[in-house]
This record gives sequence, structure tokens and C-alpha cells, in this order.
Amino acid sequence: MVVGSLAVLSGCSKSEADNPTPAVTGATVSGVVLAQDEVLRPLGKAGTTVQVEGLNKQVVTDEQGKYELKNIEPGRHVLNVSRAGMGTLRYELEVKSPAPVAFPTITLDQQSSTQVTSLTLVSRTSNSLPDEVAAFECQVAYNPQLYPAPKMYAVRLYVGKTSDVSNVRYLESSQISASESTPAPAVRGTAKLRLAFHASSLRSLGFASGEKVHLVAYGSAKDVQGGGIGREAFYFEPYVLNPATGQIQRVEANLNANPVRADFTMP
Repeated sequence: MVVGSLAVLSGCSKSEADNPTPAVTGATVSGVVLAQDEVLRPLGKAGTTVQVEGLNKQVVTDEQGKYELKNIEPGRHVLNVSRAGMGTLRYELEVKSPAPVAFPTITLDQQSSTQVTSLTLVSRTSNSLPDEVAAFECQVAYNPQLYPAPKMYAVRLYVGKTSDVSNVRYLESSQISASESTPAPAVRGTAKLRLAFHASSLRSLGFASGEKVHLVAYGSAKDVQGGGIGREAFYFEPYVLNPATGQIQRVEANLNANPVRADFTMP
């Protein structure tokens, strides 16, 4: 009797174990992703990848730009939104309970077509300030059909202490913008900008004599409000501060994908 009873119970237990009902302990995160080109014209909404970094959770937006990530466990996460040819965005995502999370609408922007083609070390000029320690000629290629005068194209420059300086890892960032002359130059679509570096500014960033100063320059979008034709899309690096500055790190997202690097030694 006892043996037979155990056999029956064992059979039921095995059947249940083979077909467990998965427990839903996480939240469903949903939202909409839009996309626009360099001059702010809407693009198709389908095909954007939305993922939770560090988890095997990834979906692609549908024709309406909608996405739904299921069973995201409670905790602090990073939502990564990417698409070929567009600037990637990353956001803090905090899930506190299994309750659904409606994430705000996100807009991706096309990467800038403006491209830095070279950075060449040049000499001082009669206009150089007394504490200028280095200067570079920055060769820029821009689309003259998109940037007729007075529309402004731009370059985004980053300065750091390591060779991997980038739009994510840097000590200081600055934007340099310009427009075509009027009347339009004989050869359109290329320009030269002079980028000067000064001892006082570099010392304020912690550079000492003999240290290498690393640079990287990207073609950049410029906001319509600032005289450009598009939008400077950006995000703040999730959950961390810049270890060198202790500040929240702003990341420009829709920069041109082909930057140019250079360096010099602080005198």
C-alpha cells in the first residue's frame, strides 16, 4: 500500500516538473521610439532595437514604433536604443515592482553627415594669444546642399588624458561652428577651422608640463535654434559620474561615425 501510493505520487510530481508554469516576477516595459533625419524629417518607425543592457532582453520596434520588453526583474537597469545610421541613446531604467512601466517616447536622430577629415598641427599666428601652446587646422567636409549660408555646420571636440578619449570619455567638450561665406565660395563642401589650445585652460583640466593631451574631433549636428538644421541629440551617462571631473557626463549621440584623433605634449 505504501509503495504503491508513493509510486502514484511520484508520477504526478514528475509530470508537473516537466511542464512548470513560469512565474512572472518582473515588469513589462513598453514605449514608442520615433526617428528623424538630419533636417528633422520623420523616418519610418520600424526597425529600432531596444534592449536592457546586461540581460537577454531585446526587441525591435514595429511599424508604429512600439516595443514591449517583458519580465524585467526589479532593479536598476540601462535601456539601450539603437538603429543603423542613428545616434544610440542610453537611459536609466529603474524597475521597482512587477507593475507595468510606460517609458517616455524616445526620438532617435540621424548621425551628422558633416565629417572631420584631418587634424594637422600648425604654427602660431599674429592673432595667437600669449599662452597658446598648440593649434590644429581642422579640415571639414559638409553637404553644401544642406548647409548653404547662413546655415551652420559644426565640429564637436573632446579633450582627454588617454588615447581612448571619446564622446563618452573626456575631460572637456566644445563645439565649433561655422557657415559658408557670402557669396558662396568657388569650391563648396570643404572648410578649414583653426583649433587653438591654451596653457591656462589645460592647467585647469589638470594637465601638467610634459603630459600628453589627447584630442578627438567629430562632425556634429547643430540645433536649429543655434543656426543649424537639426538637433543635437544627447543623453546623460547612466548612474555614473565622470571619475576625473566628478560631474554628470553628457554624451552627444548623433555625431558623425568617423572621428579624427590627434595629440600633443603640454610644454
